[in-house]
Amino acid sequence: MRQFMILMSLLLLMPFQAAAEIMVEGAWVRLPPPVADTAAGYMTIRNHGDKAVEITGIKTGIAEHPEFHSMAMHDGMMHMKKMEKVVIPAHGDISFDPGSNHLMLIGLTRAIKSGEHLMITLETSDGQSTMIHAEVRDMRSASPSHESSDDSQGHHGMHH
Repeated sequence: MRQFMILMSLLLLMPFQAAAEIMVEGAWVRLPPPVADTAAGYMTIRNHGDKAVEITGIKTGIAEHPEFHSMAMHDGMMHMKKMEKVVIPAHGDISFDPGSNHLMLIGLTRAIKSGEHLMITLETSDGQSTMIHAEVRDMRSASPSHESSDDSQGHHGMHH
């Protein structure tokens, strides 16, 4: 009976251990202009597990269509493209930074304020989810050390 209880305890803990393999660090969202209905978010996602993890969905109450976007130069212009999935390699990470890959919060459901923390849930292909809190930052008065100089204009001039 004792072995059965130990086995059941291990089985119950397995989903929590799988979800704990993904860790999100430094999550933040750039405060958009007052009339904008989109905002960009940034973070680093680390996978401490032995297998690659595939993020297939994003949920949040703050935006109708949250999406990860990749960035690529094409014909001399920077273009954004929706990433259908994000794969974090085993014992690896992926960064979403200003001027690079990023999270787009499209169709904001309300105005957001500097200093506010937004709840965002990342969903993986194996049915796990990781909730993160992303601080809203007003970068209009940021010093150069806090923002990449090549993204000082936000997403102006970029195309989907």
